[in-house]
Amino acid sequence: MIRRLAILAILLTLATLPARADGAPPAFVEDFASPDATLDGLLDRWWVTRRLDRKIWPERVAILADPARGKVVRIQVREGDAGSGATEAMLKERRRVCDETGSRAMQMEAEPNGVAPTERAEIEIRADRATGEGELIRFGRPVWYRFGFKLGQDWPRDVPVEGRILCRTVIHQIKQNAALDGVDCEANPFFKIEARPLGDRARFFAQIVTGDACATPAKVKRTQICVRNDLPRDAWTMVNVRLLADGKDGRADIWLDGEHCGSYRGGMGDGEHGARRDGVPFVDQQPRFGIYRDWRAEPQTIYFERIMFWNADPAGHPGWGAAALPP
Repeated sequence: MIRRLAILAILLTLATLPARADGAPPAFVEDFASPDATLDGLLDRWWVTRRLDRKIWPERVAILADPARGKVVRIQVREGDAGSGATEAMLKERRRVCDETGSRAMQMEAEPNGVAPTERAEIEIRADRATGEGELIRFGRPVWYRFGFKLGQDWPRDVPVEGRILCRTVIHQIKQNAALDGVDCEANPFFKIEARPLGDRARFFAQIVTGDACATPAKVKRTQICVRNDLPRDAWTMVNVRLLADGKDGRADIWLDGEHCGSYRGGMGDGEHGARRDGVPFVDQQPRFGIYRDWRAEPQTIYFERIMFWNADPAGHPGWGAAALPP
């Protein structure tokens, strides 16, 4: 009886303690202020796109000083960078997917054995896929994070013609690959953010994917949240994310420049054929930042500043900087 009363007293004391005013401390901070302020200073914490020729890494990923933000990373993609999906005939004919009139991806994928080639230049947070050491995103565990980005002046100014869509341009993604009998199923990232060119602005949105990517045809559902058509170029935008990756009861919330912008409740990832470790689904490709796009001719540049992750509620922490969730 005495023990029960003691436990009750402790619980009542904890319940009446004031909430932390400064929020939880971050679990990961990247301010791009490495001692030598070069690409080499990042490689202990980040991977660069593996299919990208190492000789051109310094040209595609560079640390710079920004007058308003301090040290930032500039990432640029050029035609052919880590290209994927193009046949010899496509390469010979220069059958690009995108130009200023929009994307031909839907038409190309509708052809027999159709594919829309892609290219990319990205950095990915390092983690050990065998042990999980260094993972920031795990199924069933909530995570909060923020980053700032700015589109370069070379961001295309596409105005699609009738029958075409805006060109796919992913700037951030988290992926769980899927495979069946050892064959990759070209799984989509279960969470991504895009900034598709749209005239002098950009279309911003986050997309969540769930379902069996290896089914024939694939049984996946895509949901977009925080869709905006007025994202400026050459101006810094702050993104905050609260994410709970879960096959059935996932959650995602997005803030844009501090204001809540959209929510999602439901499944994430591929519970059927998604990557597993010790029989349990895991996120085999941790957060990536950069550009993943449909094949096009023009170079494209983006800047990122101060990427921070928390594994507990950061509300009140000065680095979080977003409004509270609406009721």
